[in-house]
Amino acid sequence: MSLMRTVLLSLLLCAAAGCSNDASSERAKSATESKEPSAESDGAPAVAGISAEAAQKAGIEIQTAGPARIRTTLQLYGSIKPNAEREQDIRARYPGVVHSVDKRTGDAVKQGEPLLSIESSESLQVYTIRAPLSGHVLIRSTNPGDAVDSSMVLMRVADLSSVWAEFAVFARDLAHVRRDMPVSFRGADADETGESKISYVAPAGHADSQSVVARAVVENRDGRWVPGQFITGDVVTADVQVPVAVVPAAIQKIKGQPVVFVQTAAGFEPRAVEIGRRGGDALEITGGLKAGEHFVAKNSFVVKAEVLKSEAEED
Repeated sequence: MSLMRTVLLSLLLCAAAGCSNDASSERAKSATESKEPSAESDGAPAVAGISAEAAQKAGIEIQTAGPARIRTTLQLYGSIKPNAEREQDIRARYPGVVHSVDKRTGDAVKQGEPLLSIESSESLQVYTIRAPLSGHVLIRSTNPGDAVDSSMVLMRVADLSSVWAEFAVFARDLAHVRRDMPVSFRGADADETGESKISYVAPAGHADSQSVVARAVVENRDGRWVPGQFITGDVVTADVQVPVAVVPAAIQKIKGQPVVFVQTAAGFEPRAVEIGRRGGDALEITGGLKAGEHFVAKNSFVVKAEVLKSEAEED
């Protein structure tokens, strides 16, 4: 009996040891699996879990992706010039001596109004030269007592109700600028804006500046555009309708890749996108975003900061 009891006790101890080892193996395996990343989370982008209230406080605005008009523009620099088709050089009809000058540079004149008078060297009679058109005196280059002849420009009068906006187009951009293209322009003051169309592109350029003149005729009845004034113009080189577009402020970059933040049930998800044609007010999206999806259109940098913060915490 003693031997039998010893054998039974040994068998019980072995069985107990085997169960303990199996349990330990299971626990070790479970612990190892819990440390490994799941297939679902591996490589998935972090989502910014921003509440509606927090989004409103941060000034985050949402828009719906959809069709938009893309206007591609080329920026040019230039200045306002008098309309050469509406200006007139004033010359003496007969050689003589200037008797009197009635107008100064900058004075407004009406058609038929006296500008100056000249005493003829041949007849010794004084004759009057009158304004050939209404406008302003741009140049006055004579005074009483001056001896003059018909080759000299004594005054220049221009009708400034119409002026020219002239832009310098360099060789690299010349292929993109053609007649009838819309152009918007602005002066130094942000409130000084105007619109017209390119009416002329010079067939030859200036050797000193290596540029060609592009010109637009500008209505100026209110006199706000002054000859000599510097302007910046945007020529519309393409104008197309695209199926999916976002505003430029929606685009952020994460790891060098352009993304937009799409609103989902879980929060704002960074979505890698492909950008097509670019305009001042809209960017074409050719991949990564569908029409009808909601995206962050304003203060997207706030969402980006939250996404980067979440990724840092996960690491």
